[in-house]
Amino acid sequence: MKSYPNLPYSHNSLKVFESVARLMSFTQAAQELHVTQSAVSRQVKQLEIELDTALIRRKHRSIELTERGRDLFHVLRANYQDLQTLLEQWQRPVKKRLVIKSALSFATRVLIPKVMELNARYPDHEIVIIPSIDEDPDLQQEQCDVLILNTRQPERYRGQPKVTFLREEFMAPVYATGTHSEMQGLSEVLQMPRLHATEDHYDWQVWLSRLTEQYPTPSRDTSFLSLDLALSACLAGQGATVTDLMLVLPELKRGFLCTPIGSPIRSSAWQYFAYCPHSSAIANDLLMWLKAINQQEEQNLRALAELYQWQIE
Repeated sequence: MKSYPNLPYSHNSLKVFESVARLMSFTQAAQELHVTQSAVSRQVKQLEIELDTALIRRKHRSIELTERGRDLFHVLRANYQDLQTLLEQWQRPVKKRLVIKSALSFATRVLIPKVMELNARYPDHEIVIIPSIDEDPDLQQEQCDVLILNTRQPERYRGQPKVTFLREEFMAPVYATGTHSEMQGLSEVLQMPRLHATEDHYDWQVWLSRLTEQYPTPSRDTSFLSLDLALSACLAGQGATVTDLMLVLPELKRGFLCTPIGSPIRSSAWQYFAYCPHSSAIANDLLMWLKAINQQEEQNLRALAELYQWQIE
């Protein structure tokens, strides 16, 4: 049995008719198809004979489609457009993907502001950024080019193959300057509502544990279970939070957030590492870029610390 038995023998006649119907001109169709006008006319006539129906009404100086001619043209146009789109996709160079999986706060506050820089650095790749929710993922299961992880168990990763230490954290309280006309001292900030990124209040507890003097009781505690949420609340003037100052450098530089004058900046148990499952030129280049960014931003933080008399311990 013949497939599509009602289709005309020559598919070329359908292409010729579509061109004539789209341009509403035998002459223009002949120019588009690089054939003679008489050849176009013969193809359309042969199509009408095969389909046993009139498709075009020929007038003295113009043409018009019959009702069936219009129906056929609409079907052909839609299918030719779909076919053209498909063939264009086949001809486009397929971009390689550079997959970066990252701790959520690092992805939000470091990688996203640098998306344009990443695109310029790797123009032949589609940048894919995937947030990592797991605190300590199983490295053997990771499917990415680079994994950036933030962990409270640095001994688990230090010295492991394909794992590179990126940096430690620089922790201190911050508050929104928009809610205060003057810079606040440490005692005033410690009396503000405390905003926590974890339910166990870990960052505040670790930072406060090294204070030698008595510190005031806060007006209240609020937990968000996410550093990004705690920082959003802080920026909205809802209290103070202890955070890694490297993640809020833009807000510190612009004066949206501030650390109390003379405040100690302390390391925490959390550290950043990068893991490259597969050694490749682009993964190695990305790793060098990450290390350079961290070094530059640490220099920027130390310059701010000197300006505002923060004490990096």
